[in-house]
Amino acid sequence: MKLKDSVLSLVHVKGRVLVALADGTLAIFHRAEDRQWDLSNYHLMDLGRPHHSIRCMAVVHDKVWCGYKNKVHVIQPKTMQIEKSFDAHPRRESQVRQLAWIGDGVWVSIRLDSTLRLYHAHTHQHLQDVDIEPYVSKMLGTGKLGFSFVRITALLIAGNRLWVGTGNGVVISIPLTETNKTSPTSGDGSRTGGGVIHVYSDDNSDKTVGNFIPYCSMSQAQLCFHGHRDAVKFFVSVPGNVLATLNGSVLDSPSENPGSSPSETEVQKLHNVLVLSGGEGYIDFRIGDGEDDETEDNSTEAVVMKPSLSKAERSHIIVWQVSYVPE
Repeated sequence: MKLKDSVLSLVHVKGRVLVALADGTLAIFHRAEDRQWDLSNYHLMDLGRPHHSIRCMAVVHDKVWCGYKNKVHVIQPKTMQIEKSFDAHPRRESQVRQLAWIGDGVWVSIRLDSTLRLYHAHTHQHLQDVDIEPYVSKMLGTGKLGFSFVRITALLIAGNRLWVGTGNGVVISIPLTETNKTSPTSGDGSRTGGGVIHVYSDDNSDKTVGNFIPYCSMSQAQLCFHGHRDAVKFFVSVPGNVLATLNGSVLDSPSENPGSSPSETEVQKLHNVLVLSGGEGYIDFRIGDGEDDETEDNSTEAVVMKPSLSKAERSHIIVWQVSYVPE
């Protein structure tokens, strides 16, 4: 079927499919009485003028969050109404680019920005800021970055971690920790790079016991030596167990407590997921991309070989296996 503009995002929630279009409208599909999808009868929802592209959507509990300009619109799919709108960034020209949800928290990234923002799924309160720029600069070196700035191009929550892909091809994996009891002035969350943790009030009616707020602990963030030569385009997470395991933990994954081995009950609880990143080219940041060596070898051959991309320049998918105990 043909819609009136480009499809930029698709989500499904409780029998409704929401389709984000480049003209700033949402097409909402539902099933007919015979339980088949009714493709001829769909609802068009306008998010306001002037029209801008709806760049991202995420299912958050039974609602859908839409990134629209510098705002997030919270939509109830059943009633097809906007329940709440709030600014994710003070600059009106900014654009919300990625959304990642788990528990009662939603991580939001902004176009051309290196800071991630965490919002409460129910109260929409701003809980934490995390700037990844210092960590990417540490990996690449300020000289390697040159005039290019750090921007977030991909986001995913998988294996109790927040996966962040950047425009420089660097992949960062950050453990998620429930630290909503921390005071704003204590712990390393208030230091540079970790962002300030804003704690929502305990007497809030929307807060229930056992809710998980996915705060990031940047002191435990891991930067992968394997990355892409250009921007990380996407992340995908699937259940899987490819590598050989010992006592349920992956052999080549660094242990936070190398002296302790997991107990039998912990081993039984362990889940394995595969996280895939897609992007242009491949690079091992420990040895660089070898570009200088290749061009110096034989300039005439380099010109002849240009139409067929070298192995490092082709689009790559990098796969990680993560073992974790679900919260």
